[in-house]
Amino acid sequence: MTTFKKYQGYIVYGGITLLFLLLILIATFGTAPYSGTAFELGSFSVQWYAVFILSGIISASVLAYLELTRYHQDPNILWDGLLVFVPSAVIGARLWYVLFNLDKYNGDILRMLDVTEGGLAIHGAIIVVVLGLILFAKKKKIDYFFVLDMVGPGFLIGQIFGRWGNFMNRELYGPVIDNLNWLPPFIRDNMNIGGAFRHPTFLYESSWNLLGLILILVFRRKKQVKIGDIISFYLVWYGIGRIPTEILRMNSGVPEPLMMFNIPTSIATSVGLIIAGLAIYLYRTLKVKNRIAYNDYGRKAVLFDLDGTLLDTIDLIYKNITATFKVHFPNKKLTDEELKAFVGPTLDESFGWYEKDNKKLQAMIKTYREINEVNHKVKVESFENALTVLKTLKEHDYLIGIVSSKIHKFVKLGLEQNDLMQYVDVIIGSDESPKHKPDPLPINMALERLNVSPSNAAYVGDHPNDILAAKAANVKSIGVGYSVHYEALLGAKPDVVVDNLEKLLYIF
Repeated sequence: MTTFKKYQGYIVYGGITLLFLLLILIATFGTAPYSGTAFELGSFSVQWYAVFILSGIISASVLAYLELTRYHQDPNILWDGLLVFVPSAVIGARLWYVLFNLDKYNGDILRMLDVTEGGLAIHGAIIVVVLGLILFAKKKKIDYFFVLDMVGPGFLIGQIFGRWGNFMNRELYGPVIDNLNWLPPFIRDNMNIGGAFRHPTFLYESSWNLLGLILILVFRRKKQVKIGDIISFYLVWYGIGRIPTEILRMNSGVPEPLMMFNIPTSIATSVGLIIAGLAIYLYRTLKVKNRIAYNDYGRKAVLFDLDGTLLDTIDLIYKNITATFKVHFPNKKLTDEELKAFVGPTLDESFGWYEKDNKKLQAMIKTYREINEVNHKVKVESFENALTVLKTLKEHDYLIGIVSSKIHKFVKLGLEQNDLMQYVDVIIGSDESPKHKPDPLPINMALERLNVSPSNAAYVGDHPNDILAAKAANVKSIGVGYSVHYEALLGAKPDVVVDNLEKLLYIF
């Protein structure tokens, strides 16, 4: 099994290649010109174009499944996507064709919907899928550009296969060429159309897409390839390759069926794809700070708040607050609700409710930290199963981070006292981030240091600010049921609530 996993990529690539060659061999068995019909069942016939396209979809799906499992994603995402986007892509391709051929149908809706008479434009399929995946990825909580990076190679595979369906139909060819002696007879003879050899533009485009696919498969494991780069490459590569083949087809003597402002639609759309690919690449390179390498997408992380989540420090906090108020507000007796409010926010925020003078505020914080350092020397306890959970998560290759409203020094001290520090990969304390929960910045900082995508991360906390920060950072939000802010926590609508840390192991 281990050997199979090691070589499964090569096995899949080899299987797809074998299927592709086998289809060509079967389809071209006999003498050219070849029939566009693969087989007939009574009055029902199946065209080779459909066989090639369907085989391309199946091959692309197998490749996508391999990627999803490689990066520990739910493979049901693929099956749900196929159910939605295969018919959507066909509809999009048909609508794109019809949109620029309205005169041909004279308002006949049934003919517009009838794909059996031909007329599909791949650009329409690309546009529908790319736009539709925005909502799909959001619903499935998977990175949109990671999905597009899987779809890009799938499009190439579909186009590699599909162009051989055009070959069987003897369509989409170029102008007359003196000879095709450089090609094997089965291609050369089928390109003899109307008594003259024609440029095999199907072969040019299929070969160009095959080269693009090989480049993606070779380079996408490199650290330099970030999420979003593959779809950018695909859009530019396909657009560049499509333009010269379309120019050849325009000189074939067959009218260009799709026109946009007297410009061939396929060329105009190809230019649009090139611009879109460059725009995506430049935007993500210049504007997106935490650009995850495509090959690192499988990295997973669970981030934790500290006080009230991993460590049972509530009594310690109450003790420290009470002692601090005895120094700075000796006549103020805090109620239980007022004490509870100190659990979660930073000291600047919570002390700021009582002291508006910044100099006096900083003096209060200094007093608190001095008292806390003394009291902290008496070991604070972790919540039940905290050690087991962090150890188990680590054994299952999860990265672990702490994002706390406490300063780094005391976060580390509490973790070390409970033997938890050995499992923690990153700490973001309140002294390391200029903004604090519910702002997502501290969580984003942790993810950036861990090189983990938000869609592969979760944040566990006991305060509503923890949940709001997690949602703003687009990570899974998990609340703990033993929170002293339980009602307010539920009001923030976490994705999941666990009554014991051990329950996390049923989620991850």
